[in-house]
Amino acid sequence: MKKLLLLLVLVAGLSACSLEEDTPQFEVAFLPVESLELPESMVPGHTYPIKIYYKRPDDCHYFDGFYTEKANDSEILAVQALVIQDAKCKSLESEEAEWAMYDFTCPNNLDITQYSAYSFQIFKGVDSQGNRIFETVSVPVGE
Repeated sequence: MKKLLLLLVLVAGLSACSLEEDTPQFEVAFLPVESLELPESMVPGHTYPIKIYYKRPDDCHYFDGFYTEKANDSEILAVQALVIQDAKCKSLESEEAEWAMYDFTCPNNLDITQYSAYSFQIFKGVDSQGNRIFETVSVPVGE
């Protein structure tokens, strides 16, 4: 009798579970940087706010911070977004650019005798062949 009761509870529990997910699915995408406000110069070890302007193509794209890839004297910088999959999205192409702040710390170990500038590789979009386009912007580094 206990086994039958356990079996009924188990069957009822499993039948209450849905294998279909009702939660939205997301993917990560990069948004082109429209423009940015960089400092005129930087000092190693100091932190600088960088104002970055970007446009969301539709209301299914949500700002999710910044993607960065750092090297000795340069950094790739892109706006990262979460995109809702399989949703009806409203175009935002005619909307004004949004902005977010990125706090950049100039590397302490940057050898200013070897590197006189720090370069940012700014993600600008994708060309017709699907290749990512970057714009290089350099900021002088001194003491």
